[in-house]
Amino acid sequence: MIIFKRTILISFLLFISFYAPYIAYINHIPNNNIYVLDVKEGESINKVLSKFSDHNFMNKIYINIFIKANNISSIKIGEYAIKDQSIKNIISSMQNGETITHQIRLIEGMNIFQLEELIDKSLLINDCPYLECLDIKYGFYEGTLFPDTYFYKKNMKSSEILIQSRNKLDKYLDNLFIDGYSKTNLTKNETLILASIIEKEAGNNDEKKLIASVFLKRLDLGMKLQADPTIIYGLLPNFDGDIKKSDILDSNNKFNTYMIKGLPPTPISISSPSSIDAAVNSLPGEFLFFVADSPTSHYFSRTYDEHKKKVNELNRKWRSSHSRV
Repeated sequence: MIIFKRTILISFLLFISFYAPYIAYINHIPNNNIYVLDVKEGESINKVLSKFSDHNFMNKIYINIFIKANNISSIKIGEYAIKDQSIKNIISSMQNGETITHQIRLIEGMNIFQLEELIDKSLLINDCPYLECLDIKYGFYEGTLFPDTYFYKKNMKSSEILIQSRNKLDKYLDNLFIDGYSKTNLTKNETLILASIIEKEAGNNDEKKLIASVFLKRLDLGMKLQADPTIIYGLLPNFDGDIKKSDILDSNNKFNTYMIKGLPPTPISISSPSSIDAAVNSLPGEFLFFVADSPTSHYFSRTYDEHKKKVNELNRKWRSSHSRV
């Protein structure tokens, strides 16, 4: 009887001496300057947790016991936020694939070169350079995305985000074009091109329809659009920030709307919903010219003489303000 009691006592003491450290370990928060764990293909839990400074022989045993007791057969690859997380919670996160979600923002006014740079700087795998994985239903790739914030996991393919964005644009256009037609009689392709020019020209949302009406009237009259942003786009990716007279007279620039009639061959950027709305729902107006009179607004004119007078006035103000500096 005494031997039996001793055996029970010894067993209990051994259990407590092992179980207590086990419970303490799996519930403790690692004291490391590691806030993100990057689990790669084929890595085991012990391999991943070996990055912690306190991952010794006994702790490996505790982890193996925890794995078997909880029937954990595998963990999922990806990044895991582990700040202030216990060992138990870290393992649970890896088992359930609760990886970090990143975001990428496709901004209105962004062109295809800027988009490429944005994707290359992200944690996406760029499997769709210059949007060439998308179908070419609009006749071009540029400007065929919907501006928004999109969410992804590390090493997700960029094509998944880009297809999401394209689908959102398709749905948005379908809702604007009743039976395939718009108020302006422009096609969807032409609408995207015009919307992108409006996007780059407008200083604020309120004047977008007015700018659209100028371009629509010019198109109706067979006038050249003469939009500076189209020249700039045709010079990308090597534009130096200054439009020269030779650039304005360059007939080899197929986007140069000072030289070509009608719309350029493709959009020049991603367009916001407000710019697309302006291109779809505006009509030719009374104005034929506009010039920036502040960083966020334009002055609109009906005649060239009125336009030239305003341009000269703005030039005098500019020279006067700079002569006092």
